[in-house]
Amino acid sequence: MTIQPTAVSLPSEQQRPPSLREQVVRMEHEFALAAPRGMEARQVVRDVLTAISQNPDLLKCEPRSVLGGAMTMAQLGLRVGVLGHGWLLPFWDSRAKWVDDNGRERTGMHKAQLIIGYKGLVSLAYRSGEIAKITARTVRANDHFDLSYGLDEHLTHRPATGDRGEPVGYYATVKLKGSGEAMFYHMTHAEMEVYRDRFAMAKRKDGTLVGPWRDSFEGMAHKTCLRQLSKFMPQGTDLAVALAVDDTVRVDVTPTVAPEYVSEHVEVPAEQTPHVGADMFAEGTLPVGDESA
Repeated sequence: MTIQPTAVSLPSEQQRPPSLREQVVRMEHEFALAAPRGMEARQVVRDVLTAISQNPDLLKCEPRSVLGGAMTMAQLGLRVGVLGHGWLLPFWDSRAKWVDDNGRERTGMHKAQLIIGYKGLVSLAYRSGEIAKITARTVRANDHFDLSYGLDEHLTHRPATGDRGEPVGYYATVKLKGSGEAMFYHMTHAEMEVYRDRFAMAKRKDGTLVGPWRDSFEGMAHKTCLRQLSKFMPQGTDLAVALAVDDTVRVDVTPTVAPEYVSEHVEVPAEQTPHVGADMFAEGTLPVGDESA
């Protein structure tokens, strides 16, 4: 007796869900609608594909969160993963609920969080046309550093020659056009570590950090000082939007929707986030003074 082989039907290309990389490529037209004049949608696609190649964990993320973060960057005219403009960072959202293919409700999924970098904020700040100069610096143990608050607030920083020692603080300064007024915001290294531990979402299950706070602490410290300072300096629309969507997950990829309306801050479970010293970062008065470097 001859046994006839059993026919096996394989899913066609049309039946197979598109991969994340394929979805990114298919979004080129939408990126073109979102990006400001002079920014190529094809470059947006290349940047996102490169980010995925460099961080394959993005492939585990809910596709909408990856595409949404890329859409926000395109709308702001910033580049993903290059020039220090910003990153798409995978994280585990243990509170997210979803339904699998069998109709069972599940809890927890990987998502991509948008992290806007220091250089991204600087680029957007200059667009307002009211900023003459922005700086961010690191203070080291052997530097001369003098900071005073009050009616005549002042900051002086002279880097040491030779060995400058370990970092002890960070600050950002902004000088305005016209009036020439200068503003600054300073945090000690210890305060910055507490800020990192309180607000950095990118942690492994064992609590260890991943992402820019681990790989580029100084850059994130500079960004943090500038972010705090930006609450008090003139803001163009793009910078205001960037501050609103930094550290968020986007839930809609429509290119004509303002990103601040479709981006959510995800609360990290308490067991994953230390609380030490969190109250010290409540909004307060802003130091104002001259800068010497």
